[in-house]
Amino acid sequence: MPEQMIQRIIERIVRIIKLDTKVYPEIAHDERATTEAAIVVVVAALFAAIGNAVGAHSIGRFFGSLITGVLISWLLWSYVTMFIGTRLFQGQATFWEMARTLGYANAPMILGILAVFGCVGGVIGIVAAVLSLIAGFFAVRETLELTTEKAIITILVGWVILIVVSVLVNMVF
Repeated sequence: MPEQMIQRIIERIVRIIKLDTKVYPEIAHDERATTEAAIVVVVAALFAAIGNAVGAHSIGRFFGSLITGVLISWLLWSYVTMFIGTRLFQGQATFWEMARTLGYANAPMILGILAVFGCVGGVIGIVAAVLSLIAGFFAVRETLELTTEKAIITILVGWVILIVVSVLVNMVF
């Protein structure tokens, strides 16, 4: 992975942490950011999956968390939020624009590795999910150019769908 790409990923994650909302349109319109977002998602999903598997002493939990983290949390959430935001609220974004910004919004899930520390890790995992949801809110609002209210509705409907699908996937594993 080129050093320039790593530097750009870190810089953008720092801007997201600082709540710099201008970073989302920048990511949305930068086609190079698709690979970067995928890297962020895969790293975050791997860390969270390791934390879940070690914490639960279950290799099945590892695969369930990995599938949930990559396929559901990123790709499905990107599609659902793009669909709701564009169809219901006339937002303007393509699937890949939404996927890029929501991919970066998954960065706080890297903290999921701390689930190896029992109940403290579980609390940190919840905090990471909330931080990811907050970053996702800004990603949706800025990428789709929605009002705060419309972005909240889009996020909530999207998360309900994701939770249902995630529960079903985790039941399989």
